Amino acid sequence: MSLASKLKELRIKSGQSLQQVAHGVGVSKAHIWELESGKSTNPGVELLKRLAEHFKVTVGYFAGDAQLSDDPAVLQFFREMEGLSEEDLKVLRNMAAHLKGKS
Repeated sequence: MSLASKLKELRIKSGQSLQQVAHGVGVSKAHIWELESGKSTNPGVELLKRLAEHFKVTVGYFAGDAQLSDDPAVLQFFREMEGLSEEDLKVLRNMAAHLKGKS
């Protein structure tokens, strides 16, 4: 999925206008439209960071890195796991394994 498609999908799912996103990340409405329409395809890293923060996804989501999922809810879940201790992560892994029936 292209940056344009991802950005538009996130904006629509969040119920925001082009102007709201532009205001939220500190760029013009026209620039957001250019990104969504594919007319601008190479935003700066700082803008990608602000977009990721605004939509609560990873920068990699926009950059095209391989992801376990393109679902923004799944990506938000993983963002919330950042900063947990190794012990807490182990507990979560065990819970996930149990829920999958692998324990």
